[in-house]
Amino acid sequence: MENEKSVDPWQSLMQVGWLAVLLGLTIEVILVVLAAGFGTLKGAYPVLADLVQKISWSAIVCLGIAVATMAQKARGSLMGLAGLLAAPFAFVVARSLHKGAIAALGVAAAARPGPSLILIGLLKGLQYGSFGLALNWVEKKPWGKLAAHLATGLAAGVVFGGMMLALVIQAAPQMPPFPVLVSSATSEVLFPVGCALVIYVSKIMKKLRGDS
Repeated sequence: MENEKSVDPWQSLMQVGWLAVLLGLTIEVILVVLAAGFGTLKGAYPVLADLVQKISWSAIVCLGIAVATMAQKARGSLMGLAGLLAAPFAFVVARSLHKGAIAALGVAAAARPGPSLILIGLLKGLQYGSFGLALNWVEKKPWGKLAAHLATGLAAGVVFGGMMLALVIQAAPQMPPFPVLVSSATSEVLFPVGCALVIYVSKIMKKLRGDS
């Protein structure tokens, strides 16, 4: 316990921050590869604007949950509350930064009808609130290692990502193009999986520093 308490929390948060940035970058690269494969890639500026959105979203959500993992008491409720609050906040910030980047880069914004922003924010909050609670439960189990963390992220991505896609399809006047659906599904599934990986790796690195 003494070793764990001696670990600098700011160093741990910085580590999570960099890992979250890397997660956002990785997912954007995957989406660019998919777009290139579908022939829907529209140039460097839209990719840069999307990258701003992915990194800001990833950093805020993963950092929010990571802060709760450092608490010594009521970790389960704190991790759930952190996800519940961080996800809607991250959605608003990432969307605002994306719009700002689009305007600054002179990119023509695609006007597509979609679900209510309030509804999306609430769904994201529910998703990452339950995700935080599930991670807290998993990590207390003897089998709660890397695979269990990734499975938790995958479950959150599939269940809530499916809900999000259903909302997008329902709000659209006609079925969205297949590349758009694939890109959205990939993003919705990979983010919670990647965030679970970030949290797990950060905890391992924290233990290693505490033991050194």
